[in-house]
Amino acid sequence: MKRLCVFAHWDRDNIIDEYVIFYLKALNSVCDYTIFVSDCDLDISETNKLNGIADYIIAQKHGEYDFGSYKRGFNLAKEKELEFEELLFVNDSCYGPFFPLEPIFETMRKKNCDFWGITKNLYGICKKGEEYKTCYSPHIQSYFLAFSKKVFNNSCFQNFINCVKPEKCKNDIIINYEMGLTELIEKNKFKTGVYINSYQHTENCLSIKWDKLIKKKHFPFLKTSIPRSGIYPIGEIKNWKSVIIESKSDYPTVLIEKNATRLRNMQENLFEKMNIYRKLRYLILKNMPLEIRWSVVYIEKQLFLLLNTLCFNKLKKF
Repeated sequence: MKRLCVFAHWDRDNIIDEYVIFYLKALNSVCDYTIFVSDCDLDISETNKLNGIADYIIAQKHGEYDFGSYKRGFNLAKEKELEFEELLFVNDSCYGPFFPLEPIFETMRKKNCDFWGITKNLYGICKKGEEYKTCYSPHIQSYFLAFSKKVFNNSCFQNFINCVKPEKCKNDIIINYEMGLTELIEKNKFKTGVYINSYQHTENCLSIKWDKLIKKKHFPFLKTSIPRSGIYPIGEIKNWKSVIIESKSDYPTVLIEKNATRLRNMQENLFEKMNIYRKLRYLILKNMPLEIRWSVVYIEKQLFLLLNTLCFNKLKKF
């Protein structure tokens, strides 16, 4: 089966990181074509890193996030009249793969799905008036998506992908594109599936059960937000390195360390000095219902933003 991968990239510093190169090389083992699309204006020194790795490269700022990159890559494939039977949309929001990808495709081939992903999130976002709220809305997560010819040749899919446009906030991207895609596919009666069925009774297994998935299920990925932030609303996650090593993976964890060090959230240094706060926060949040937990986290984020704004305005006077 011929397979095309459209890989969506973005980097704060306008570079192609080593962990991305590793990921692309692993994808080459299961894909016949790779189209690399960056939402950055990359220098030639950066795109040269993809020589022999990507078949086509688009590296221009477009402001439409991952789905805007997916749109551009898919349309380029049509323009070049590439022949393929399965289409992948993959982004750079995960480290890995920690294990070979071939078994995943073999498993999903037997399921005979028209549209599939690695994991499903049972909860999404809904908009009520001007407010965004958490809601029960199962959808396949967009960091790794696969489409059969039956889907990507269908007008409903092509109309959807070509209607991608810049959105004002990330919540609208999730609602219109990530959640919207699963809704569209199911509405048109295509067969859907996910590779990881375990832990689907929880909220977002990719974030909450990541350690169990890697150690017990040979889950091949780790969200970049986990090592980069150093803290997650449901607790400490500093043992990510030992989890990967204990899983018997030979993935070079130094790639994660380098990237996370470069991009780590500034808040981490603050939290490191507030161990008592972190422990209390964890004890309080872990026993809360999902909706209350995320409401607390949302209020906390807004408070930090307010404090940052106030401090910035004070500094501007000097």
